[in-house]
Amino acid sequence: MAPKGKAPTRDHGNPPSEAAPAPGEYWTNVLLVETPEPTLSYRTGWVVYEESLTKGAFAGRGWNGAGFVNYYDGRIQPAEHATPAAFWLEIDGQLLASDWQWGGCERLSDATGVHAIVALRHGVRPVTVKVHTRLDGTAVLTRWLEVTNTGDRPAALAAAYPWSGALQKTKRWASHLGATGRPLYSLGYFDNPHWGTEGDFHWHDLPAARTAIDGRYRRDRHRQPFFVLRNNATGEHFIGHLAWTGGYSLEFDLDAAMGTGGEDARLAFRAGPDAPPPLRVMAPGETVTTPEMHLGLTFGDLDAAIQAMHEHLRRSVFLPQARGRGGWIESGIGPEIEITEAEVLHAIDLAAQVGAEVFFVDASWYAKPRGNWWSTVGDWEVDRERFPRGIEPFRERVHAHGMLWGLWMDAERIGTESRIHKEHPDWLAPAYDGERRLGGLIDVTQPEVANWLEATIARVIEANQLDFFRLDHNTHPGPGIRCERHGYVENGYWRYYEALYGIYDRLRARFPGVIFENCAGGGGRADIGMVRRFSHTWVTDWQIAPRSFTITNGMTMALPPESVDRLIGGQSGHTTAEFDFQARLLLFVRPTFGFLKPLGADWNPLLLARVQRWARLYADVVRPFMNTGRIYHHTPEVTGPEPTGWGVLELASADRTRAICGLFQLSAPVQPEYLLRLRGLDVSRRYRVTWDNSGQVCETDGLTLMKQGLTVRLDGALTSELLILEAM
Repeated sequence: MAPKGKAPTRDHGNPPSEAAPAPGEYWTNVLLVETPEPTLSYRTGWVVYEESLTKGAFAGRGWNGAGFVNYYDGRIQPAEHATPAAFWLEIDGQLLASDWQWGGCERLSDATGVHAIVALRHGVRPVTVKVHTRLDGTAVLTRWLEVTNTGDRPAALAAAYPWSGALQKTKRWASHLGATGRPLYSLGYFDNPHWGTEGDFHWHDLPAARTAIDGRYRRDRHRQPFFVLRNNATGEHFIGHLAWTGGYSLEFDLDAAMGTGGEDARLAFRAGPDAPPPLRVMAPGETVTTPEMHLGLTFGDLDAAIQAMHEHLRRSVFLPQARGRGGWIESGIGPEIEITEAEVLHAIDLAAQVGAEVFFVDASWYAKPRGNWWSTVGDWEVDRERFPRGIEPFRERVHAHGMLWGLWMDAERIGTESRIHKEHPDWLAPAYDGERRLGGLIDVTQPEVANWLEATIARVIEANQLDFFRLDHNTHPGPGIRCERHGYVENGYWRYYEALYGIYDRLRARFPGVIFENCAGGGGRADIGMVRRFSHTWVTDWQIAPRSFTITNGMTMALPPESVDRLIGGQSGHTTAEFDFQARLLLFVRPTFGFLKPLGADWNPLLLARVQRWARLYADVVRPFMNTGRIYHHTPEVTGPEPTGWGVLELASADRTRAICGLFQLSAPVQPEYLLRLRGLDVSRRYRVTWDNSGQVCETDGLTLMKQGLTVRLDGALTSELLILEAM
């Protein structure tokens, strides 16, 4: 920290010269000026975000996407905004938006960037806050809070938004828009929060009012806490993820009324956990940590914003992949049929023949034949009536084929027919009415239950020598779990996920060679708070075209494609669309297949050859560049629950030497031709282009492919074309 009146403090993690970084390098810096008021400029790549402690309010002062520090003008003035505070805390009925006192700023550096910690203490309430901000050189910043009760009584935390305040001020906004009739802001998010509708991305006009995107409390759980906000007047895209698996709210408040005060439009926002308060009751001396908010700024188009977030998630949020790589081709067998030893052995051999690299047994491996897989979860012992020889023959067969071996667990739930349910009915999580009716959800806010859960998962992994662990979560606590603390009825979401994140963090560290896959009755927990602790995530249980395109399209906006799981062969996905439509869609994510032919049936040689070719195409062509590639959403919005028109996705390598592009004719075709202008190529190169439907090959230059374009014709509904491009 610089003494008052001295030069601004320079972050010690950056070279004094502040030389321009070489292309491809990451640059971060935190500039602190303490007089006349403590003001911080967080600088990461081209992005600058500023905030200050002004008259007791720790307030956001604005963003700049062109690399400039607003050291003499242009900063947002807190007094002009109703809610300028850079975070939002309500404790014991009081909003702590004022009376903060400066406690200093610590700046730490590591290989991924700079971590700034601002210490504040409240002048009225016995509370301190540490405001954490991580910069990793990308366009996205990470923010979270540490809140400490320094008093001698419990403190009820009713609201804790780690990031809030004045997001942007747009001067002369109506003049910028002219007579276009466009709104100042468009807000993009997933419309539908229900099962089977994940990834339904749409733009919405932001009204001059308060708007909220909710999930897992006020709305269902199958929507991610993710948004993109576009300023149609000045071009910025804000993009955000809340790393949180409980109830959440993302709120925007636009004041753009035309009046005698001029044409300035002010936009405030806040993002954080949402549940019936209090969210947390802090004991004297207790410190709690909020979820992280990941918020970034870009200029350009939607693709640029999406790619900036993907770069950030890959660089400094997601854990390294187990076994040094991701993108495994998986296959498995589940309770859609009555699982027998013969069925499992057949499925293993079929998976190896087609090209799978991981094989797992899904639900019912612990249940009696013709038993209920749902109500018997919890004991997690192989049922010897179903598998008299146990599962060792399966593991041996899988390994003999050179594949990895795995099992499924619905680990956070115990069924009514399980032994553990009978022994510990008090372990079931209570709803707010006190009844234990949350679908068998166990209450990991109890340390005894959390310890049992962690030990049980570890036992299943070790006893069955798993290479792969598949987590499911087929329940939802709705408003949350009832917890009684210090005379309050506390919402259990915060303690639940705090305990759960710790469990999976420790399990990943304990079993570094195990691939951990996340699922929650489809995409019920595909937020980055959960996904960061896993190798990849199941984003839906809806595999049926054409909606399958909507889901893949949207979920590859929220998450990098290598983190997104989709299925072919199962969950009724085979009931619509040609095989190539279904299979090509999985080239843009991490694929799973199953149920390609029943036991005792001969292979259809056409299907076998096509599936094998698809698996080779993914493994040999797409996977080598997917985890660093850029995905382009040519049709970010598709209409209707069963969408119509065209859907187009492009995945290109970071060095622009390779790409694939899938074009999908959805329901009710009207336009048989689509003019495709590719986006991820190099105008100076020549490319070899393979048209997968016909096998024809042509050579052309990147300039033609990107500027003039190609016309692709598909006449029938639910048909597709795949272009494979390689630089010459």
